[in-house]
Amino acid sequence: MANPGETKIKFGRQYTFINPNATIGPGVWRLSNIDDIASQGEGSGGAIIEVDGVAPITSTAVAAGEVDVSIDLTSLDEK
Repeated sequence: MANPGETKIKFGRQYTFINPNATIGPGVWRLSNIDDIASQGEGSGGAIIEVDGVAPITSTAVAAGEVDVSIDLTSLDEK
């Protein structure tokens, strides 16, 4: 059994073992914070620049760095 806070790398991703409350359930390996991973490499630091949707999926820019993605079923053919 791993100790809380222990980390490991699998499939090119970093995981951290957490167990916030041992009386409720077992601990789990959680994918580490994406910001921590992104800051280790090159590029834009994991920022989303553009999100496109193809019908019936739509994407609408809400604010800087925030996009609302939804599914519009009214655009589909009736069956």
